[in-house]
Amino acid sequence: MRRVQCYSILLSKFANSNIYRTMKMAKFKIWMVALTLLMGVSLTSCFNSDNDPTVTGFAYGKCTDFYPPTFQLFNGQKLVVSGSSTTTFNMGEIYGFYYQFDSELQSPDAASITVTLYNGIEPVSINAKGNEGPVSASESTKANSAFYAFSGNVSFSSGTVNIDPIVVFDNEYIIVTPVYWVKQESSDEKQKEELAKHAFVLTYDLESVKQGDTEFVLTLNHVITETSEDPVVRNVYTSTSKAYRLTSALNMFGLKAGQKPTKIKVIGQVNTSKNSLEGATEQVWEYTVK
Repeated sequence: MRRVQCYSILLSKFANSNIYRTMKMAKFKIWMVALTLLMGVSLTSCFNSDNDPTVTGFAYGKCTDFYPPTFQLFNGQKLVVSGSSTTTFNMGEIYGFYYQFDSELQSPDAASITVTLYNGIEPVSINAKGNEGPVSASESTKANSAFYAFSGNVSFSSGTVNIDPIVVFDNEYIIVTPVYWVKQESSDEKQKEELAKHAFVLTYDLESVKQGDTEFVLTLNHVITETSEDPVVRNVYTSTSKAYRLTSALNMFGLKAGQKPTKIKVIGQVNTSKNSLEGATEQVWEYTVK
């Protein structure tokens, strides 16, 4: 019997532009080792058995030190990683990783815990690329494809998963899990090429912000860069997780509105039938700033 102990970690979504689960999961491959860390399981830490004190867990954490690699969780607890082979971590970025430690030697409730990496799988940054924002809206950042979803409940082969965005670290970051349409390729290399065509750009329109406004509207845009003029059929869906740093955008909103926002709204075009803006509807997610 597995004995489960929930603590510290708040998310069950981890991907880095990699295939996970699709409508045709039986034939859809998993492309990288890090894919074992993807969304779809309840996020917990657990003892391997009643007699085994080893705790295995998954974490999203902000890198606060690189020697030794140290990650701050959303509740303030820190995980210090021992034995990592990665030589460079980017301070302040959000990483996802599985970890283990012996609960007989360290309390799960300790302010800082020294952990090892599960199966030696290194932490992976989920920070959005520089061109993915948040940036001011323009023609080049405008969506040319719909999402399957970016909030609410989504059905995968293992069950239904909630993918609502979250705002963390005193409103410094918003983490979004877009579910989007892709083409199923026949090889690892071609699949990576397909995934590289997809960008998830978070934009804002400061021109529409007026003095006294309290609602900051962000648009999540699915932008596909095609490398061929041939028609592309994208009829399976997958997911990724992106962490967007909000600090600069919130400061600009404050300068224009004269105050900080009390609400953040994320909007985007979704289509659960096909990879097209035709027939898409607007999905909205709202957050009350704390």
